[in-house]
Amino acid sequence: MRIGSETIDLRLTLIDSAQCFRWVESNGRFGCCMERGPVWLRAVPEGIDAEGEIDPAALRHYLDLDRDYAAVAAEYARIPRARRAAGLFPGLRVLNQPPWEALVSFILSANNNVARIRGLTAALCERYGDERDGLYAFPAPEKLANTGEAELRALKVGYRAPYLIETARRVCDGFPLDGLRDMPYDLAHRCLTALPGVGDKVADCVLLFGCGHAEAFPVDVWVERLLQSWFGFEGMSRAAMAKAARARLGPHAGILQQFLFHAARTGAMDVQSRE
Repeated sequence: MRIGSETIDLRLTLIDSAQCFRWVESNGRFGCCMERGPVWLRAVPEGIDAEGEIDPAALRHYLDLDRDYAAVAAEYARIPRARRAAGLFPGLRVLNQPPWEALVSFILSANNNVARIRGLTAALCERYGDERDGLYAFPAPEKLANTGEAELRALKVGYRAPYLIETARRVCDGFPLDGLRDMPYDLAHRCLTALPGVGDKVADCVLLFGCGHAEAFPVDVWVERLLQSWFGFEGMSRAAMAKAARARLGPHAGILQQFLFHAARTGAMDVQSRE
């Protein structure tokens, strides 16, 4: 099924950009067990083809195909580094993942590298998710809420084990995870940081990649460096940097952040250069 002809680099968006940790690549296709079941995507000259149990509208939303990225880039054309980053990665999209999946994934991301996050996410899915045609669904909150800390530690999640269990229990008890999208950014951020294992950066990742808050601006070590070097944000805490970036860059600050982050992390742009 053809789901769109918009520009998207599947490998960059689904695997290399460090915003999602579940997709696998096989023979030029990209697969993931989504809400309805396994989905496989392939880039073809006419656009993107999808196979599996598909809701076309939901898949387009997940891939953010209906956002006009050229218009977003035009908002930042006055900023040379923003203009360059957008030009370097024309196929990059910011995903709209399920909030629960984003929450667990970014709790796992704390003090971790991408390869380990992918490994831990795969271990959780294989242990607690349903298997469908060789792909594993993301485990429901109830699965993690009812497991034990030792069992999770055996999967190498380390000190994050109690955070995952308690967060899962709070979601099962009514934490408004699905309502975060409709809350004002500040309120949604405060709600998330009340959960165990969720600091400012993790909350912003969840809001950006799982809740549709395009202004959310996660600040990790790479973003801290680029904000200092490229934007002159010196002598500020990461929380203050994120607030200043949102104020300066507006409602699509988080979209731009993903382009800047990938450019800095991959070395496509020199994060030390002030020119």
